[in-house]
Amino acid sequence: MAILLRDQARVQQARSFYRDIYNDNDRYFLAASRTQTWTDDTAPDTSNDNRVDMSQFRRDILFVKKVQTADVALLARRIDWVSGTVYDKYDDALSSTNTSNSGASKLSAANFYVLTDGFNVYKCIDNNDNGQSTVKPTSTGTEIFETSDSYKWKFMFQIGAADRTKFLSTSYIPVRVSSGAGDPAFDVNGEIDSATVSSGGAGYTSAPAVQILGDGTGATATASIDSGAVSAITITNAGSGYSFADVRLTGGGFTTAATADAVLGSTETASLQTSVESTAVGGAIDNIIITAVGNNYTSGDATVSITGDGSGAAASIVVNSNGNITGISVTTPGSGYTKAEVVISQTTGVGSGATFRVIIAPNSGHGANAHQELFANRVGVTLSFDNDSRDLITGNDYRQVGLMKNITQYNSSDLFNEATGSGSFVVGTSSPASYAVDDSITASSGGTFRVAQKRDSNSDGTIDQVYLQLIDGDILSTDTLTNNTQDLTGLTINTLGNPEFDAHSGVLLYYDNRKPITRDSDQVETVKMIFTF
Repeated sequence: MAILLRDQARVQQARSFYRDIYNDNDRYFLAASRTQTWTDDTAPDTSNDNRVDMSQFRRDILFVKKVQTADVALLARRIDWVSGTVYDKYDDALSSTNTSNSGASKLSAANFYVLTDGFNVYKCIDNNDNGQSTVKPTSTGTEIFETSDSYKWKFMFQIGAADRTKFLSTSYIPVRVSSGAGDPAFDVNGEIDSATVSSGGAGYTSAPAVQILGDGTGATATASIDSGAVSAITITNAGSGYSFADVRLTGGGFTTAATADAVLGSTETASLQTSVESTAVGGAIDNIIITAVGNNYTSGDATVSITGDGSGAAASIVVNSNGNITGISVTTPGSGYTKAEVVISQTTGVGSGATFRVIIAPNSGHGANAHQELFANRVGVTLSFDNDSRDLITGNDYRQVGLMKNITQYNSSDLFNEATGSGSFVVGTSSPASYAVDDSITASSGGTFRVAQKRDSNSDGTIDQVYLQLIDGDILSTDTLTNNTQDLTGLTINTLGNPEFDAHSGVLLYYDNRKPITRDSDQVETVKMIFTF
């Protein structure tokens, strides 16, 4: 029989995908493809999930850019706090016969948490018997707190500035957890203490440039090489505000790329979220629901106790003049409960019929793991194409983007692991006027190509390279070229460089057709993708 995956299974799938990228277990790249026009460029063709179209996408790839740590985040539904709204309370027993105020039959569909205009996220522990929320929660402490409208809230985390820019949308919020659960550490005013060389690489003829990317600002560094390998990274400015950072090394004429890792300051004050996670109490009882008020109870005679597999929980009750139990308050939440019952004891009274339902916090406690608690079953990937590399062509357009995993180097079984990569053959030429973008080119050995870009490789004002996108066949350094578009023959090849990666390797996980995007040297295109599990 078919098995329906539970909500937490989907969360775990999303976390696995996210951590695969974050921990660099596999290499993921965003690819830009297709210069040729659609039938109607204002209405792109439908992208089809078939082998023919996927192979065509691969043949048309212009360049790729690696997805880095800072480019990925787990996402949950966005639920804004608006005054006068009735929010669902956290309830561990929602079902088709016990729905929330909003009608949800499971917690993942309930509106039990909110995002405020201060970018703080709060979980609703109690909603004042389905009353309206009229007082915005603002506390960022670790304890459950009550606002004057009798709502009870638990502060979860604050969305940082970098995450707001890259991942916050009208539909989703980015969700992080501290380093113990696989996300970067969330340190306040975090400086970069140092950077360690995890792999020195090989073949460096000069020291590569060092970039430090993350959610802080101001950090700079330089690299040193020894015998063609990167030997050390020196922090020249520690910067501030980093909760995570990624070290990028570019240039230097390497044959094998070096890698390095940033080390955040160990003396920084723990973040709000880290405090929430570290003080969470697993299996606490924070709310008890009266399911029947009973009759004939006597105030002062009827007392309450909580039994179960945890310890320390205590509560008090309110009995009205009619002998009904009309209120119950948790005075001590206790810990370690997975099941619990409320027991009413009486010395002389004859009350009966009161029933209760105990709501128990997650096993790790409210706020311990926001990924799981907010059902973050989507992964957001946000990556920008800029002009930081010769690989990211300018002066042409593209119409497709895709996500690829574990592509290999050109004519090699080794994984490609550079920050960017070109999918074109690079022809050195002394006659740049003989080529124009999108011209059709044929090599004398039979290969067919399309001009992807013309480039001034030396920045001296002279075009000396032509990027040829392979359509079919191959090209040799001894070939002469024919420009079919301009009817020019006998074009010589001064130098020939191969593509940097094999476009037909790895796994194409996703691709999409888009309206043409023309690349220019002074622009940045940001591509956002959301994967739902």
